[in-house]
Parts: sequence; structure tokens; C-alpha cells
Amino acid sequence: MAVYKSLPVSCYESELKILMRFPVSRRAIFSASILIAGVSLTTPAHAAEWVDTTAVVDQANAQLSQFGITLDRSAAENFDASTNSTIDATLAPYGVTGVSAGQVVEQPLAPPVETAETVATEPVAQPALPNYEVRNDIQSQVMAATLGQVVHRVPGSWFNAPAVPEESQIVEEQGQSLYGPGTPIYLDGTAMCTLAVTGTDADGRKIGITAGHCGQAGDAVRSGDSYWVGDSGTVVYNAPNADYSVIEFGSNAQLTNSYNGITVNSVGGGVAPGQQVCKSGVATGLTCGIVWSADQRMTMSQVCAGRGDSGAPVFVDNRLVGIVSGGVIPNYDLSCTTPLQGSLFMPSLSVNMDQILGDLNTVNGPGRGFQPTAG
Repeated sequence: MAVYKSLPVSCYESELKILMRFPVSRRAIFSASILIAGVSLTTPAHAAEWVDTTAVVDQANAQLSQFGITLDRSAAENFDASTNSTIDATLAPYGVTGVSAGQVVEQPLAPPVETAETVATEPVAQPALPNYEVRNDIQSQVMAATLGQVVHRVPGSWFNAPAVPEESQIVEEQGQSLYGPGTPIYLDGTAMCTLAVTGTDADGRKIGITAGHCGQAGDAVRSGDSYWVGDSGTVVYNAPNADYSVIEFGSNAQLTNSYNGITVNSVGGGVAPGQQVCKSGVATGLTCGIVWSADQRMTMSQVCAGRGDSGAPVFVDNRLVGIVSGGVIPNYDLSCTTPLQGSLFMPSLSVNMDQILGDLNTVNGPGRGFQPTAG
């Protein structure tokens, strides 16, 4: 049996390099950035510190210096000292000290190797899913704000990521993959992103929508939750002027409007500043935040998102209003990495579903006349 290594996860980093082409108000972006830059957490990569918000303030000052704006570092320094000492005190009884002891490092995940002896005496075990690690150490529980087992699926994120749901396991036993809002997906075997929604188009094709930067037309698609079923879709369209792409699913794919507790009954419709929206992605799970600004194409909100969450559904109740595209500053270290941050992290941008639907209806190809999967 072949040995499989864990797959790279780099979607959110690439998306940050293309976002500023979208017409979101510069004033709104920098107003929100100033609001959240003073207290934020980065991935634990700074020696002897769990939290380094001072570095975030320095990064924000570098971005804002051209506008003559300077943020005070003293509040961040005080916050760092207090928070780091609290985390150290919590973990010390368990022998965990320093950041290096708890960094999430991407490990090779190899399926069991069959030998003549194991084949004769033991049933063949299901290979481990790539990028799927279950942890119960104290440090992971503290950083994920979760008691018991913590699932890690994206290196750099401390969140308790969504586990494989029962409905996916049932369909996998039938030799197929189940796709719905929030399903983790691999594109071309190298990029891990999240699916926003499934449905059918005017020609009856089985369709899915995710972020455009996650893959290119022709890339194979497979579910991250039923990886060993194999490829079950193909990217068939990348929008040239918006960050979304269209996937056409094959005969070994089943579609649903409800996946892992996330249900989409309708698509489209706007949102307004001050309104709350939510998203569900493979890296950071289900999170919600307020809308800062919105226009016809993009929405900026304080929804937590990180690498791997690209393409995730952004919704109000059961209505899909957009898909996660990226962050407002080109540095993914400023995105949320642990629920201990609360809402203090870089704002996120999402492509509006009205923009996507309108664009698809002008293209005589896959996705035209898209209708979401019915419940």
C-alpha cells in the first residue's frame, strides 16, 4: 500500500495577496484595522510568548504610517504580560512551558503498512485522514478553550476544528462522498479549502462553489472528510473578476443542504453594517461576527477565518450571503488562531452571493441558473 503524507495547507496565505483589488472602502478597512489592531493574537511563533500583540501593533503601524497614524504600544505590552503569565500559570502544573512545547507542526500521516502477518491475522484498518489530528493534551485544550479531545486540521490554528460528521461516514460506506455547506475539500491534491454550497444549474449539473484562488480549472476535487473515496469533482470555472470558482461533481458525489450542523435553505440577499453573520470552515469551525461594511461585491466583517477557511459559507440564519475570501491586511499571522482572542483579530472579506449568482447567469456555462440543494 502506498504511503501518503499530509497535504500542504496554504489557501489563506495566497488569498491575502489578491484581495485589495476589490472595491471595499479604504476608510472602512483602516477604521476596522485600528479598532482591532491594539489587542490581537498571532500564531504562537515568538520565543517565550504565547501572545505577542505588540508585534501586531508594530505591523499595523507599518501599514498605517503612510496615513500619519500611530498606535500606542503600551496597552498591547500590558496585555501581553498579563495574558502570557496567566497561560503559563494554567499550564505549569502539567509540565508545559514555553511556546515551542505547543506549536502545531504538520506531521506525516501514513496509512498502516500491510504485511503478510497483519493481513493474515488482523483486518486492514482505515488509513488516517491527511491533516487530521486528535489531541487531548492540556495545552491544546486551553488554547482551543475546549475540554476533552481537540481536533486539529490546519497547522497554525488552535481551534477545535469540525470533526467528520456521521452523515459523511454513512455515505462513505456506500463508496461515495457527501458534499454540503462547510465540507472541507482538497483541490489538485495540494490546497485545502472549504466548500460554501452545493446545488444544480440550469442544465442539471451537480455544482459546488468555493473560493477562486483555491484551484484552477481542471483541478480534481475530493472531500477532506471522505478522502479515501478519491476524486469526486472537478473545478470547471474560475471567475476572472471575483474570487470564486465552480466545481462540477461526478457520479460518486452526493449533495446535501445540511452538513455537520450547517444548513443552507436559500442563497443571496444583502447584509448591513452592524448585522451579525456567521461562517463555518475547516480551520476555525463555526464563528460569528458583526459586519463593518458592505457593497455590491464584497463584505467586510469581524468573522474569524484563517488558512483553510477559504470558500467557507458566510450566512445569516439559513441564508447564504457570501463566501470567505481573505483578510484585509496581507499577513495571515494577523488572522484569528485561537478562540481566546474573542473578536480581536484582523477583519475578513467575503464575496457576496448576489455578485456570484449575477455573474454566473451572464456566463453560458457551468453554474448558470444555480439553485441550492433542497432539504
